[in-house]
Amino acid sequence: MKRASSLVPILVAMVFGARAQEPPPPQPEAGPPAAGAPGAPGYEVRLKSLRERVDDLKGRVFDSKTRLMILGEQILNNLIAEARIVITHVNDASSMLTLEEALYFLDNQRIYYQMNQDGSLDKSKEFPIFEGSISPGNHILSVELVYRGNGKVFTYLSGYVFRVKSTFNFFASKGFETQVRSIGYEKGGLTTPLQDRPSVRFEVRREKVAADAPASGAEGPVDRTSN
Repeated sequence: MKRASSLVPILVAMVFGARAQEPPPPQPEAGPPAAGAPGAPGYEVRLKSLRERVDDLKGRVFDSKTRLMILGEQILNNLIAEARIVITHVNDASSMLTLEEALYFLDNQRIYYQMNQDGSLDKSKEFPIFEGSISPGNHILSVELVYRGNGKVFTYLSGYVFRVKSTFNFFASKGFETQVRSIGYEKGGLTTPLQDRPSVRFEVRREKVAADAPASGAEGPVDRTSN
């Protein structure tokens, strides 16, 4: 019995020693990187292609913006190269007359109409009528003004209404801005009957706005008055 018990530790040591010498279990082999992951075959190629596409799109957007800017400048230059017109009304009548209505036509097309509902029409010494591009050549500006006698000066004047009509022919030069001032005033003097006083006169001035404007129209500003 004593000999059998003494063999037990030896057997245990042999068993554990054998297990210690057994090779470790095999580890699963690492497969190739998933498609699209860093390090995968073709990843750098696809990334480079994507960057090139982004750069191409940026270039197209930039080109489009550039073309739009150029187109806008061309349109603006074409408008400036054509004739331009600026029409202004000047109220130069005395306090005896109140401007009730103002009506303007350019080449038989109405461009302005205003009534003196809140008094602003008569109180404004000067106000714009029209500004924009116009075809070079001859044009006709027609004006209709309605005046009422100012009853605050003399009571009987409020019963008087005067309608004034006038036309003005002018020439718009290519590459120039034609500035026309339509002035409502009272002609004559103190001895002139009130109904004969309301009138309109015109002043025109021309300024060069295009560098390539024809030399024939570049003799300088032109001032002209017409009743």
